[in-house]
Amino acid sequence: MRRWLLALTCAALAAGCDAAPGDAPGDATTAELDAGADAAPDAAEPGGEVRGVWITRFAYSSRAGLEAIIDRAAAAGMNAVFVQIRGEGDAYYRSAHEPWAKRLTGVLGRDPGWDPLRVAIDRAHGHGMELHAYFNVFSAWPTAQPLTVAEGTVQHALYAHPEWLAVDSTGTNRDSEYRWFSPGNPALRAHIVATARDLLTGYEVDGLHLDRVRTAGADYSHDAVSQAAFDAARVDDPQLTWSLFMRAQVDAMVADLYATVEAVRPRARMSAAVWGIYRPLPGCNTSQGLANYHQDSLGWLAAGTMDALVPMIYWPIEPGACTDWATLLDGFVAARGARHVWAGMHALDDNAWDFDQVRARVEYARAAGAHGTVVFASTYLDAVPARWDAYVGTPELPGPFAAPSPVPRMAWKD
Repeated sequence: MRRWLLALTCAALAAGCDAAPGDAPGDATTAELDAGADAAPDAAEPGGEVRGVWITRFAYSSRAGLEAIIDRAAAAGMNAVFVQIRGEGDAYYRSAHEPWAKRLTGVLGRDPGWDPLRVAIDRAHGHGMELHAYFNVFSAWPTAQPLTVAEGTVQHALYAHPEWLAVDSTGTNRDSEYRWFSPGNPALRAHIVATARDLLTGYEVDGLHLDRVRTAGADYSHDAVSQAAFDAARVDDPQLTWSLFMRAQVDAMVADLYATVEAVRPRARMSAAVWGIYRPLPGCNTSQGLANYHQDSLGWLAAGTMDALVPMIYWPIEPGACTDWATLLDGFVAARGARHVWAGMHALDDNAWDFDQVRARVEYARAAGAHGTVVFASTYLDAVPARWDAYVGTPELPGPFAAPSPVPRMAWKD
C-alpha cells in the first residue's frame, strides 16, 4: 500500500494522526474510510489515455486565435482540449442564463459576433479530439472590478442577487482574486444547474469540466441563507461542524451537476480540476482541498458523482518533499476506486521549461495507473511554440505522444 494512502487511512480511523488544523476529530470522509480496502477493479477497458491541455479564457480573444491553439494541440499528439467557457458567472457561448463575457468585447453582455464554444467544438472534432467545456463553478466576479449592469436582457447572477455572495464570518469577502458564489444557497445552486443544463442541451460537448468547485477558504460562507441552514441543522445534530456542513453544500452542487449531465448528455464525462493536495503528506503542513476549501474530491469518486478527477499537482517530482508530484498522484490513484484520475501538471518547472521533467511525469503517470495527463496551460506552451513539438518529438528522439492514442472509455458511461 502506498505511503500516502496509509496516511489517509490513519487520519480517518485514528481521528487524525496527521490531522490538519481545523479538522475536527472523527471528521472523516467516505473516501477516507474506504481507503484501506482494496480498490475496486478499474471499470474502464484497458488501452488509451487522456492527453489534454487546459486552454484558459485568457489564452484566446478571436476565432482564429482559438482555432490555432487547438491546431497546435492536435499537432502535439493531444487528444483532448479543456476550453474555458465560464470564468466568473459569465459565458463564452450563447447562454440563456448568463451574459456574454466582458473579455470578448470590453462590455459585459455584448454579443461578440462569434461563439467560442461552437468554434472550439468544431475545430476539436475536426481533428478527432474531445472537447471538454471548462466551467468555473463558484468564482463569481473579480474582486478588483466593479460589477455593473450588463448590456442586453441577461444580467449577471450576482448583480441580480447580491445575497448570493459568499462571505466569511465577518460578513465580508476577503479573497483578493474573486468574489465567490455561496455553495450553501439552494437558489444559487439551482441557477448553476440551469446554466449547465442549457449548455449541455445546446452544445455537443464531450465533457463538462469543473473548476473552482470549492469555497474561497475555510471560513466561508457565512451568508444569511447558509448560516440559517447551519443553525437549523445544529438543532438536530449538535455535533455538526462548519467544515462538514460546508463540504455537504459543495458535495450537493457536484451531485446536482452530475445528475444534470446524466439526464441531458449521458455519454459526456464530468471531470473536475481539484486541489493537488487532498490532505497533507505525513509531517507536512501544506494547504489542502479538504480542510482549507471544503473540497472532498475523493468523496465524489466514492459517491459516484464524478467520472474523473484532475488533481492540479503543479510541483516537480521530488522524492521526500511535501509537494512531491509522484507521491501526491499515488494517493489519488490509490483512492480512485473504479473511476478515473487524469494527472494534472504544470508545463513549467520553477518557471523554466524542462521537458525531461515533463516526460518523467507522463511516464510516471502511466506506470502509476493514471488514465492520462492534462497540462496547464496552452499559454506556457505558446510562449515558445517549439514546446508543443516536444510532445511528439523527432524520429531520432520520439516524444511521449509520438504514437497516437485514443481517449480511454468509461464502461459505466456506455
